[in-house]
Amino acid sequence: MRLFYRLTITFVRTLMHFLWNLKITGMKEIRFKKGCIICANHQNALDPPFLGSILPFECYFMAKSELFKNKAFGALIGYFNAFPVRRAGFTRGAIQKFIQLLRDKKNIIMFPEGSRKSFSAKPGIAKIAWETDAPIYPVQIENVDDLWACFYRKKHLHFIFKKPIFASEYKSMFKEGEYKELATFILNRINGIENEN
Repeated sequence: MRLFYRLTITFVRTLMHFLWNLKITGMKEIRFKKGCIICANHQNALDPPFLGSILPFECYFMAKSELFKNKAFGALIGYFNAFPVRRAGFTRGAIQKFIQLLRDKKNIIMFPEGSRKSFSAKPGIAKIAWETDAPIYPVQIENVDDLWACFYRKKHLHFIFKKPIFASEYKSMFKEGEYKELATFILNRINGIENEN
């Protein structure tokens, strides 16, 4: 991990503890630290930097191309491994970018819904996982839309790491091409809908 990256996420994580009552559950579920998919429910524009700040490794994520119009801000988020996509969701270019990153043993952050305005899983995350055999680490994010309650210690800004999903599991449950079904399974694991036992 690069020095400035490490210093920045340490600062942000400390801020999250101090201001928003940060709580992290289940971090021990992360067994592999290269070529992983960290996937979470998407509630807020702060999800990527907040999630990236609690992880013990660098991650890549996509961001709207409009954020890169300001060169200084674009360079800043680019340093923290954001890359531009022309519209929200899983474009073909974004999917190929993620696949290549995983093959290069980089870690990525993804949101199965594709955007904050969607409530159903998009097949893109499943296609990426299938093509790379990457381990999937589901994370449920709670209360990022209620930071005032977290500030007053009524709630926690809570990140819950769920039981990981490995290629041996999802390839035994689904067939190639059943990406929508697999993506829904991933989102259900995040939200605690399906039985993890």
